[in-house]
Amino acid sequence: MLIDDLASNDAIAIELGARLRDARIDLLLTQDDLAKRAGVSKRTIANAERGTDLTLGSLMSILRALGLLSRMELLVSAREARPSDLAKQARPRQRVRTPKAAKRDSTWEWGDE
Repeated sequence: MLIDDLASNDAIAIELGARLRDARIDLLLTQDDLAKRAGVSKRTIANAERGTDLTLGSLMSILRALGLLSRMELLVSAREARPSDLAKQARPRQRVRTPKAAKRDSTWEWGDE
């Protein structure tokens, strides 16, 4: 099933659970093995695979145990800087000048002595 805007929340949860189950099976893990790796209960794994009763924290733990956590980046991408934001940023310094106080501290001589 394709997950899109037209699918119901329940249908998406069931599809996500099926994909988690397939990923677990591909790694030759039992639900109990995955639960131990993820630090969650076997019931949490079973609920996740059925598409019911799953918290975001549990989902992240399961994805981490399956080696899929980096794919969370695809859900909501980071905000990119807009050109107007870049224009408002301070420009990097082009040069550094000696502070006026440092100039006054030096002793001055005429040079004809």
